[in-house]
Amino acid sequence: MELSLGVHSARLVDPEDLTGFAVVLDGDEDASPEALAAGGVLGLGDHAWVRTEALRRLAGPVATPEWEDAFAAMLDYARSRGWVDDEHGAVRGHVERRVSAPVTPVVNGDAA
Repeated sequence: MELSLGVHSARLVDPEDLTGFAVVLDGDEDASPEALAAGGVLGLGDHAWVRTEALRRLAGPVATPEWEDAFAAMLDYARSRGWVDDEHGAVRGHVERRVSAPVTPVVNGDAA
């Protein structure tokens, strides 16, 4: 599961994959305070602390009772590693930055 943070948005990618958690900064600009708030991000550096309630909200209809059971198991594992802050209701994820490659337009089968 990845929390993808754009400049002005937050979305959950692959919420069904509960085998890992990362916070991905999309592009070369930093996420706005609004995007951080929408993603439930409490702190951001090499790692990020993210509110678990925000992850549940962003999972949307994927967050079935079965998903919730698997999410709880993921949090239990993370807790055993020191990656859960129960006081703030947050889980830690490593932060990655992904910058899109430039697009090369093609005209009549040749790169422009």
